[in-house]
Amino acid sequence: MQSAKPLQFQATAGSYFVFTIVTIILSYIPIFGWAFLLNYASEWFADRTEVNGRAIKYQAGYGESLKFVFVNTLLLAITLGIYSFWFYPKMYRYVVDHVSNADEATPAPVPAPETPEVV
Repeated sequence: MQSAKPLQFQATAGSYFVFTIVTIILSYIPIFGWAFLLNYASEWFADRTEVNGRAIKYQAGYGESLKFVFVNTLLLAITLGIYSFWFYPKMYRYVVDHVSNADEATPAPVPAPETPEVV
């Protein structure tokens, strides 16, 4: 049964309080903290959101987010902030590209082919 609203967000004041404290602390750690913060915040929002009655999940690795944050922070610094007009839409696109339905099966990694043993 689908709910009347296609998009629902369920969070408590307590979980938001913890979220706020963690994000404030992480925001003071350049690059590494910001990458962790990107994943933490995106996952926090996704875990508490339903689309058409179905849970969603955020799936991005820390290394991938670290690369994204590093490159874009460098571009922001080089352009003295002018890149922010491109950065914010790019960041939202990055987050949305890593969100999927929670009930979708995650593709299993393809095992490496076995190599014959040389004697």
